[in-house]
Amino acid sequence: MSVISSKSLTRFLSILNFKKLIQISLRNPSRAKKLYVSKHLKEIFYVNEFQIMEKHVVTLTPKTIVSNIHILFFHGGAYLLEGSAMHWKLIETIALKANCKVSYIDYPLAPEYTYKTTFTMVQQCYDKLLTKNPNERFMLMGDSAGGGLALAFAQKLAAENAVIQPEKIILFSPWLDMYVQNSEIEKLDKILSVAALRDAAKAYSGGEDINQYLLSPINGKFEGLGETLVFYGTHEILYNDCLKLKDKTAGLENFNFREFAGMQHDWVLFPIAEADEALEMAVEFIVR
Repeated sequence: MSVISSKSLTRFLSILNFKKLIQISLRNPSRAKKLYVSKHLKEIFYVNEFQIMEKHVVTLTPKTIVSNIHILFFHGGAYLLEGSAMHWKLIETIALKANCKVSYIDYPLAPEYTYKTTFTMVQQCYDKLLTKNPNERFMLMGDSAGGGLALAFAQKLAAENAVIQPEKIILFSPWLDMYVQNSEIEKLDKILSVAALRDAAKAYSGGEDINQYLLSPINGKFEGLGETLVFYGTHEILYNDCLKLKDKTAGLENFNFREFAGMQHDWVLFPIAEADEALEMAVEFIVR
């Protein structure tokens, strides 16, 4: 539900010097002692939790659910930061409006782990959820780095000819190219900086080639993936990479794009009208 205007949000982020705060957080990422599921969520959902590789997977099931849709959600945070209350609010909205299950994947983060551990955990999580829920329709969703992870994991499943692949993929402001070559938009982005993202990429990659598709899915293959919907804003430094993805997938019926003028990175997490609009589009895509 919108509370402020997008212009007010941009001014607020600028006054707060939010980009600098994010840079500081990425240099010294904090870690919670355990994953906390709020009392509010426990009141409105059936909550199931298990661990894989000492990381948590939490499935929220609406108490009035009638669909068999099950979304795996990967949070953003440059592969360094843990998910926030805004991510939980996002999946709460999606689960209720789409009347579906959403599993929050608390995947391994850098600098403690590299992408190899992350993909091992995500694969084991996917396999376990498939085994536990054989009659459900699985989809992937992620924002920012989580969007990059969701797309890369879908590409991995396709490359390995997995028996069951995600039916749909929903990406919000996805980080598609770890090199972040399009720095000319950086002055418009009040949240991300090129230098901070490149440092995060170095930590998550473990010093390996960041051009491989598991790290930069813009370099992967797009044929054979589930129907994919990509949201991006024109004022985020990831904008041009999203345009590049749009060009690369031109002619493929399984890719759809929604451009939002003037939006900051990951605007879907904020209480603005444009976030409400994007989430309504996402829900329509999910249930279609």
